Amino acid sequence: MNLYYFKSDKGNFGDDLNPWLWPQLFDINGIDKEAYFLGIGSILNNHDSHLKALKDKKKIVFGTGIRPYVNFSSFQHDPTFDIRFLRGPLSAGMTGNKFPFISDAAYALRQLKNFSTDDCEKQYDVSVMPYFKSLDYFDWKEICAALGYNYISPFSENGVEHTINEIKKSRMVITEAMHGAIVADIYRVPWHRFIFSGPTTEGSMVSEFKWADWLQSVGIYHNVATTIPLFTKTKPINQFQKLTQGRYSVDYFHKSKVAENIANKLSGKLPEYLSAPSFVESVDERMAEELYKLKSLQ
Repeated sequence: MNLYYFKSDKGNFGDDLNPWLWPQLFDINGIDKEAYFLGIGSILNNHDSHLKALKDKKKIVFGTGIRPYVNFSSFQHDPTFDIRFLRGPLSAGMTGNKFPFISDAAYALRQLKNFSTDDCEKQYDVSVMPYFKSLDYFDWKEICAALGYNYISPFSENGVEHTINEIKKSRMVITEAMHGAIVADIYRVPWHRFIFSGPTTEGSMVSEFKWADWLQSVGIYHNVATTIPLFTKTKPINQFQKLTQGRYSVDYFHKSKVAENIANKLSGKLPEYLSAPSFVESVDERMAEELYKLKSLQ
């Protein structure tokens, strides 16, 4: 069986979990060699050219999220999609609730033989993981060093196991990357979300949809995130807005001002989140059942 997931040239922690995790849980080569396995990621989209190229291939969907496109149109599927479960209630709703949801497929980490939530000594009070596209704007290592925080790279260039351990060694994770929060939740590390480049680089519709999809799947319906604007205004620009009687607003990227804003926003006490043990236990039971069914195909 072939693994199908988004591949960033520089790497992206959440997506890169796929080739590391699934071979440890089942024999990929022992299941239909012509089929494709869709696990971690928001990759179900009717307009994805790569997915369209697989139109005649069997596709096993195992906890994948739907990526909304224009007016949140429903996801069109056909018999080539073997949808075992989706990431969350929003993804399920995009199919007319024809398929169940459990939670993000990354929770299958809890099915690993060596899984433990307490096998790492805490080394960092606070760790920060930006969204991988936010690294285009700043040296986040430098920002974290100034704040006295540990920096966790979203590129996972030292391997996903290293990144997982960095999360486990943290007492709290402040993260813009959704799978930074998900893996923290999996290993029972409190987390806090911040919003920076996602609405610009990924689109606010996609970013908020996937976060809400996951959060609701584990019973978190109220989440206060820290928003850090990527763009800012100056007096001349405000004057321009006055001259046009408010018809136009011009924002721009002012590196020093935005960097100062990041430092101010991420310092101090931030609300921490963790899903309830009862939700995680339910996810564990259902995920184990779905893995058992998957292994029966071998």
